[in-house]
Amino acid sequence: MTEAASEWLALDVKDIDEKKLLPGVIGKDGMQPHLPTQIVRIPFENPDQVAVVSWRWDGDLQTKGSRNIASVINVAKQRGIRYMFIDIISIDQNLPAKDLIKQVAAFSALYTNITVLVAYDTEGKHVFDLTYTIFRPWITNEMRLFRQNPGRIIYAGHSKQGSHHLHFNHETKLPNISNKDSTKGVSNFVSMLDTVWRASFVISIVGVLSGDIGISFISDFKYIIPAYSHIISVAHNHLDRNDFLLTIAILCCNVKATYPLVMCRAFDKGIQTLRYSRYIITEARDEPNESWAYYEIRLDGTLVAQWRHKRPHTTYSSYGYFITMRGHERTIFASLGLADSDYDEFVATEEARLACLLVDNREEIPVPTVETVEVDLLSE
Repeated sequence: MTEAASEWLALDVKDIDEKKLLPGVIGKDGMQPHLPTQIVRIPFENPDQVAVVSWRWDGDLQTKGSRNIASVINVAKQRGIRYMFIDIISIDQNLPAKDLIKQVAAFSALYTNITVLVAYDTEGKHVFDLTYTIFRPWITNEMRLFRQNPGRIIYAGHSKQGSHHLHFNHETKLPNISNKDSTKGVSNFVSMLDTVWRASFVISIVGVLSGDIGISFISDFKYIIPAYSHIISVAHNHLDRNDFLLTIAILCCNVKATYPLVMCRAFDKGIQTLRYSRYIITEARDEPNESWAYYEIRLDGTLVAQWRHKRPHTTYSSYGYFITMRGHERTIFASLGLADSDYDEFVATEEARLACLLVDNREEIPVPTVETVEVDLLSE
């Protein structure tokens, strides 16, 4: 397949001193950092010299500085990468919302065909807090695109979160990305990448619902899960925040994800403790079970799903999963005042919706080479 041509403003990292971009250092001398840029056409004549950045926004490049951007620049220069595409440089952040989303969608294609530099670390946070960064909806969306990339994914860490090697025996379901060292084990980033590729968007949706995961605008889910854009837009216009997020979680959970569990930071923040306008969640004690709590979810009095919630004693997070009831989709459509024709159209798009929710992990699709690097930005 021929790669579609595109042009983007790129950061020319050759002469950038990344240490001057660190928080507390940037602008300290009264000068703005030197950030040369150049329009670069993709495909580039030398693909080893270009990369796109996926990062957790931890500042900017004018006044606050950014450890994550400083880290990827450091790695880029070590690997001979000269031009780096980064959203705050390559995309005009002042565009109207609709135009901005179009630019983001076009920019996202870069994650599938050139080297990706990744930086999600958060200074001062626990290693497992990386989970709640990775499942931010837009970041999850980018990571899912990595699966289509036959090239390199390089994680640039600075706080030993993504590069942290798990001490327990973690075997990825996709062994080609295991990046496993016989003495260190699998890195935290590789483990999470494997999880993202085997999960649907439900982890992100429930994380936003419970307050564990952030997103600026919950309406953005219509762009992140485009096959559900119509029903998501209608639900957003008709429902309160919590009702809206629970609705799209239930609609998006009924797929054959190989990782169906949803992570929650604490048991007392499970979705059953939240307030809803049209949903009622009640505990159902079918049989005694000390490990799992079972809940029934009713929309306007009709049972649409079950929520099963567990808090293991030995892990940092609790877990849960949905079981949907027969006819739950039609019940939701009716509750939103949608016509039978809307529901019929929804049913007819089942194949497209399934493809949108699940990452294609067929063996014949090459898996990218994944590497994690820890950067010491304070060394001379």
